[in-house]
Amino acid sequence: MLGDIMPCLAMVLVQVGFAGMNITSKLAMESGMKPLVLVAYRQIFSVIATAPFAFFMERKTRPRITMPILFQLFLCSITGATANQVFYFLGLEYSTPTIACALNNLLPAVTFVLAALCRLENVGIRTAAGQAKVIGTVVCVGGSMLLSFYHGHIIDIKESSIHWQYAESMNDSSSNNRTNFLGPFLVMASCVCNIPNFSKF
Repeated sequence: MLGDIMPCLAMVLVQVGFAGMNITSKLAMESGMKPLVLVAYRQIFSVIATAPFAFFMERKTRPRITMPILFQLFLCSITGATANQVFYFLGLEYSTPTIACALNNLLPAVTFVLAALCRLENVGIRTAAGQAKVIGTVVCVGGSMLLSFYHGHIIDIKESSIHWQYAESMNDSSSNNRTNFLGPFLVMASCVCNIPNFSKF
């Protein structure tokens, strides 16, 4: 029983960690850190954290580095690792963590559209499965666009009892940095850049 729910539990924990990363990254940028510096620090710390595991656990099983593999690694690192993070954190700087998280849901939809255009994915619009794919893509993209660009009336919800003075002061000082278009557009660009990395799985 526990083995059946472990993958779902792990994915929930990944999403919780991702949300926490968004919030702390936003606070770091609002306290003065530039997005490109943040990307550089992330790359440096990720190498430090994963290199020992790769060296000691997979050095005997890794394939020989050939030119095609080296080119694929270069392409994934430029698009999936670097450009994706640069666009994402620039978008986060001009939007909110909630919008950035919501727009990440565009990744499967954009992957499906590009795969269909490149004839790597059979849509089968006349079948129930194909219609479900198209409807799901439209709902996904439409919901993300609605959340990002539509700003309705403020809903008066009871104020939270949790107050973090540092976060509140950062939020007040940078509210003018947010735009209705640039931030979401950059996050969407990061989704497109992440497709080569995402499609490897």
